[in-house]
Amino acid sequence: MVLSICGAISIIGGAGAVIVKVINPAFKLSKRVEQLEIHTEKDYKRLLALEEMQKQQSKSLAALLNHQITGNGIESMKKIRDELLESIIDK
Repeated sequence: MVLSICGAISIIGGAGAVIVKVINPAFKLSKRVEQLEIHTEKDYKRLLALEEMQKQQSKSLAALLNHQITGNGIESMKKIRDELLESIIDK
């Protein structure tokens, strides 16, 4: 009777160990995927911010070129300057 109880305990323990070995990597993988999703979201937001900054820099460059060519466009340069400063302060 005692041997059968001990045998049952060892079988249950062995089955539990196998289940833990199978399930544990799945939990680790799930945590890694969550972290990667968080990093991906942050990277996407940074890329959008960089894209917006690049657009503003291109507008600034175009205004400077226009001013160099014609000597006019001071008001548009002031407007773009204000937009750039606002963008820099917000970020």
